[in-house]
Amino acid sequence: MALNTEQIILLQRYQTLLQQLEKILLISQNEEQKKRVTKEIQKCKSKILAISPEGIPDNIHIVRAQPFMEKGKPQMAITKENILSNIVVMKISPHSNDPEINFIATLINLLEDEYAPILGDSHIKFDFSHQSERDNLLKHLENIRRTMKVLSETIEEYAQAEKQDFKEQLGRMKNKQSRIFIAEAGELFKTFRDFIVKVNTTINSGTNIINNLEEPIHFNTRFERATLLEGKSIPEALRLFEEFTHAALEKINVPSKLK
Repeated sequence: MALNTEQIILLQRYQTLLQQLEKILLISQNEEQKKRVTKEIQKCKSKILAISPEGIPDNIHIVRAQPFMEKGKPQMAITKENILSNIVVMKISPHSNDPEINFIATLINLLEDEYAPILGDSHIKFDFSHQSERDNLLKHLENIRRTMKVLSETIEEYAQAEKQDFKEQLGRMKNKQSRIFIAEAGELFKTFRDFIVKVNTTINSGTNIINNLEEPIHFNTRFERATLLEGKSIPEALRLFEEFTHAALEKINVPSKLK
């Protein structure tokens, strides 16, 4: 049975998560963490098989970004220079052959799955004014998720269209939606960047806007897929979040005025 768009997106997310968990398992020296990660790997594989019993279909391709290398060895630490080097680029839909669209969609999935969750009340307890800003910020993710869904559906309709006039119409629609998607992605990352930069600047000035600043980030594996910032202090997690938004904006081809 053919998979629908939502199932494909879920498979892409689980595949990305699986790769990240396997990477953590490979480099972790903490036995308790390794046991926990092993359990999460099995859960992830079970979820993949529940959607697609035969595993990841061949038409859902993944492409590894070029790894950051130092003296001939892969560098696993997250730094400003390599924060995007080890991501797995996923197709926004099976017939999407536009590398820019696929890369941006991957960045958005990474933002949604790994970085944005730390802004929730269960991880960072902002004061009231920043809670309100945070809530408005997260609405941007909801909006662009709808844009991604529409674009992926148009890409698939275009790939499967047989009548030439209809295919040309879909082609124009696909191109327009792609431009809108890129512009919205630029605005999304700019909005997140500006908020995180302001928060980090305020924290560095000594002003208290976070009530649990000394607590580390710990994700609830029952409800959250995030692993990248697990165990990081809140200041360190926010610093890495800021680096991610800067790196993403450098890669997204939007007008310079948005940057």
